Amino acid sequence: MKNKKQIFLFIVTTALVLFTCQWAYRALDGDYGQTNFLYQYLINLPACFFIGAIDFLIINTLYKKFKWKDNAVRIVVDLLLTSLVAILFAIVGNSILSPFNVSDYMTKFALSLVIWNTIMVLLIEIFFYNQRQAEAEKRLATAEKEKLQYQYKTLKAQINPHFLFNSLNVLSSLTYQDAEKANLFAKKMSGVYRYLLLTNDRPTVTLREELSFLDSYIFLEQIRFEDALFMKVINGDTNLNRKVIPVSLQLLVENAIKHNVTTINEPLTIRIYISDQSITTSNNLQLRSSVDKGEVGLNNLQRQYALYNKSIDIRQTDREFIVEIPFIE
Repeated sequence: MKNKKQIFLFIVTTALVLFTCQWAYRALDGDYGQTNFLYQYLINLPACFFIGAIDFLIINTLYKKFKWKDNAVRIVVDLLLTSLVAILFAIVGNSILSPFNVSDYMTKFALSLVIWNTIMVLLIEIFFYNQRQAEAEKRLATAEKEKLQYQYKTLKAQINPHFLFNSLNVLSSLTYQDAEKANLFAKKMSGVYRYLLLTNDRPTVTLREELSFLDSYIFLEQIRFEDALFMKVINGDTNLNRKVIPVSLQLLVENAIKHNVTTINEPLTIRIYISDQSITTSNNLQLRSSVDKGEVGLNNLQRQYALYNKSIDIRQTDREFIVEIPFIE
């Protein structure tokens, strides 16, 4: 736990309340009728603080060191260990304070201490539970914020002046050269933007939807670069209903085009291989001397997969740049 002050105040408050309740109960019952109230606090309360701190330390250590699948088992282990420590503390404390009186009083004292310790452990467990819930809600809010930021940045990156300007230039040229191809280009271009708008608020899409979108995007880029760009998609009989993050494949293709020279003398070849477990994109490496780095890239894609406890594998050899992304189960 990061908030040490909150932890300290919790232990002190809990010990104080439990001890006060115990003292009040025994006083009403007649046990403390002749006993000084201040004396009881000065002698026994520090011991209660110590036991509470030890309980918290044991529970916190077990929580960090072990991945418990069953909370009930963890609580039982916590109770056994803390009770054992409490009994040992009672034995040592009693032998120091009353070395010649270890019989009936010792039994009653140890029993009451175990009961007190059990209540303390359960309260600490409730405290831990509330802390975990608060942290989980915070992580969820952060994840949701990152997802929305990614969706916004992705849409913004695609609907930008450069992409739109290049596409409109190509469409304008095709209008005079090949009306039929210009018509097809316009349909593919509208399909690209329609997909971006429709999937902007969807966390995942099917592989079938993503490949259909990618086909339209590749068509636009191949018309633009002609024989300078070669694309090959290989699907090894993968279930097309598998889930992926929207625009992830397009982002990988765009990343390859953006960072590499794409000319007739140095054509860029991009291969996409789809297996049962993942999708691998590779391209021949011929890096540009300088490139304008945008906001959306592999780092954003990494963060998106991290939200699903997944990661993407990025590798670079002397000749190839390879990115492997998993499916979202």
